[in-house]
Amino acid sequence: MDGTLIDSKPGIFNSVYYTLEKLGIPKNDWPADLNPFIGPPLRMSFKTLFGFDEAMAELATATYREYYSKKGLYEFTIYDGIPEALQQLSEAGLKLSLVTSKAEIYALKITEKAGFSKFLETVSGCEINGQRSEKAELITWTLNKLGLAPSSKILMVGDRNFDISGARMAGISSAGVLYGYGSFEELTSESPGMLLTSPRDLISILK
Repeated sequence: MDGTLIDSKPGIFNSVYYTLEKLGIPKNDWPADLNPFIGPPLRMSFKTLFGFDEAMAELATATYREYYSKKGLYEFTIYDGIPEALQQLSEAGLKLSLVTSKAEIYALKITEKAGFSKFLETVSGCEINGQRSEKAELITWTLNKLGLAPSSKILMVGDRNFDISGARMAGISSAGVLYGYGSFEELTSESPGMLLTSPRDLISILK
């Protein structure tokens, strides 16, 4: 979802700013770069980026969702070429599903708002309490829902190292996109099966 189909940075960053201000975190303690926040499970991002303990990460997650559930999830833009790519891949006979560490209830709302739902077999996200948030676990969950065994003919497309390592652990192929939030160095450190420079590469390479 984030960094692959949509640019969700505005909604995510606004939700983080809301959280930090409400929790009274001094601005001097805010990271200069919040991009690493996007992609991993929410609680993990609060722990790794801000050094929060378990209890504080839980409070921060709940506070974050006060803003995100009402406004933040709709503050996104669709990457140029994504609607066309989804349509053409679907018409070519590929089965498309969405796997995201975002809470599934939000992912479903976003896919509906963005007009993606008609192209997707299923949408898989984490539970609101954080369960089923690791990417490998989510991929396996999705395969089970679809009645599929792990195979190199199944491809995970994502913009962060978690997507690539998750695909490897789940026993499927991977592709990293370079137009999202993960850097070339981050993606290549996990040795993805292929790299895509634009959404249009999804059409030319996957077809």
